[in-house]
Amino acid sequence: MSDHRSHFTEGHTVKSYDAQMEHLRSLLLEMGGLVVDQIARSVDAVRERDGESAKLLIAREEVINQYDTDGEELIFNILAKRQPIGPDLRVVLSYMKAITDLERCGDEAKKIAKIARRHADEDTEVVEALTNSAGSMVELAAGLLKEAVEALDDADEEKAVAAAQADARLDAEYKVALRGIHKALVDNPSLIEIAADLVIVIKALERIGDHAKNIAKYVVFIVQGKDVRHVKTKVLDQEI
Repeated sequence: MSDHRSHFTEGHTVKSYDAQMEHLRSLLLEMGGLVVDQIARSVDAVRERDGESAKLLIAREEVINQYDTDGEELIFNILAKRQPIGPDLRVVLSYMKAITDLERCGDEAKKIAKIARRHADEDTEVVEALTNSAGSMVELAAGLLKEAVEALDDADEEKAVAAAQADARLDAEYKVALRGIHKALVDNPSLIEIAADLVIVIKALERIGDHAKNIAKYVVFIVQGKDVRHVKTKVLDQEI
């Protein structure tokens, strides 16, 4: 992994500032790792109807919220006391936005875990047509988020663009999963309750992809100072 920090923090005379930036970086990476794990485990809990795991995942979401709170406090402290400018300021602002996106991904994972808890003890079928699609979606969503956070840490535009554009595959899997649910309901209308909840699951995964795409786009802002949040992802590589 390349170390972009030398581009933005080299030469600072105040060592405590460098320490704060490293703390912020570590917080972002730890939070990202936890959120990725939450996403994968929450979908596993749905597929395996594992109520105990779901309860643990719901409780662990408080840790993600604490990362969010700690990160915001650290960022405000850096902005107020260090008054970073130029590339340093872009890094801090981008990390602040990324932490917010990660917290929202954590909310989506918690939503999935609640569904797993709700259906754990019920004698209900898991829609088989959805199972494979949900599995594909969670692998894409978690992988996309992991790549986006790594791209942000590395300030790697090429990796960031690839991660952002991978969201299109996640959207395609979402449509496949929806069709699978619809077919299952046609075959067995009694599955309406669990099918409705499974729509919430795949929609949560689709939203996680959107947040990961946001994080990937912050990389362009860090490197070039260009805001591409509203640039269509398919032409993002042309913008840079």
